[in-house]
Amino acid sequence: MAKPVFEPKTGETVFAEKVAVDCWKTPGQAVGRQVSGKGYFTDQRIVFLASGLIGTAGASWEIEMKDIQSVETCMTPPCFPFGVLLTMRDGGKYKLGITKRSKYVDWISQHLS
Repeated sequence: MAKPVFEPKTGETVFAEKVAVDCWKTPGQAVGRQVSGKGYFTDQRIVFLASGLIGTAGASWEIEMKDIQSVETCMTPPCFPFGVLLTMRDGGKYKLGITKRSKYVDWISQHLS
């Protein structure tokens, strides 16, 4: 399977791309684990592309802004203040680790519907 690539949609405004992101939790994970990758933030969606040689397609994901209920800061393991917790309208949660997270939290907050 080919490695996923980010491509902006027509009419989509890109806020940040190729941001170093660690994904600590997705709705399908029972136990949190660190997956490193790159984050892409637009006015319509957030895309996480896992880095590595194998298995990146299965660990990569994208979510629509309209499906996010809330965004808040949190801690990432073991006890670092880099966490961003995204709670989805269906109750699922995504936990990301991003340095200088405040600008991303602000961007997401401004684009929640």
